[in-house]
Formats: sequence, structure tokens, C-alpha cells
Amino acid sequence: MSAIAEAATVSLELADYAATDAAGKINLLGGGLNAVGFVPVAGLTAAFALVVTIFVPPEYYGEECALEIILEDDSGQVVALPGPAPDQPQKMRVGQAVTLEEPKFPAGTNIPRRMLPARVSVVLAFTNGLPLAIGQRYTWRVRIDHESKDQWIYRFFVPGPAPGPVIG
Repeated sequence: MSAIAEAATVSLELADYAATDAAGKINLLGGGLNAVGFVPVAGLTAAFALVVTIFVPPEYYGEECALEIILEDDSGQVVALPGPAPDQPQKMRVGQAVTLEEPKFPAGTNIPRRMLPARVSVVLAFTNGLPLAIGQRYTWRVRIDHESKDQWIYRFFVPGPAPGPVIG
């Protein structure tokens, strides 16, 4: 495991809505979801957002690492979503190289340099929902430099409609 991955603290949160403002703060509504509703007419989940925040100690300021956010099914396989053509499914994986920057504060703020960790926040907003199967559990997993820890996951469920009455 890379030194950055070993030192990182990762948090994941599922919410009804999330966005990052110009100052880098996360605005979140309806956080703490562990179930995402399903819209039968659309064949999609309800809208939701995933917020991933990574903190790394100051000694890693300026360093770069590979960040991956992956959606897995209950068997640990990467979820494949419909692609541009029926025979071209797309794996639900987001990856990017991130630079671990020293936090910046407004002039006159009395915070000593190298006092706070580097922070990387990623908000994935699925405003139209995702075409996930009902009655299934899914897991969001974070990898840093191609490594993951057991704590870097967030599980959720997609419930179906309530069963109808049993007659007879």
C-alpha cells in the first residue's frame, strides 16, 4: 500500500442532494441514506448524491495520487450500466489523479501553515438516478493508488415496492 493510501482517512456519505460551493464547502441535504428509492415509471433509482472526502496529513502536501470510486454489486463485482449501445455496458467507476493541496484560507485568518490535513472532496450527483436492480444491496468503494481498506466503503439498498396482499 502506498504511503498516501496508508495515511489517508476517507469518509463516504450518501444524500438526497449534495454540491460543493466556491469555497470548497459541501452543501448536503438528506445525508445518511442507507436506502435509495426506486421510480418504477422511469426504471431508475430516485436522485441521490455520493460525497467522498479524503484527508491526508500535511507531509503529503503537493503529492499526487490516483483516486477511484467504484460501485460494486453484492458479490463484489463492478456494476455495469447500460452503455451507448446494448452490447456495450459501462462499468460504474470514476477515476482521476488528484493533487493533495495545502488548505487555503482568507487573508488574515490565523491558522498556522501545515496545521491541517490536505482535503480532497468529490461529489457525484446522480440527479436522474441510476438503473439499479431493486431488492439489491450495493457498495461504493474508494481506492487510493489502487488500494482500498475495509473502512473505505458505503453500503446501501434499493428497495422495491411493498408486497401486495396475499389472498387465498
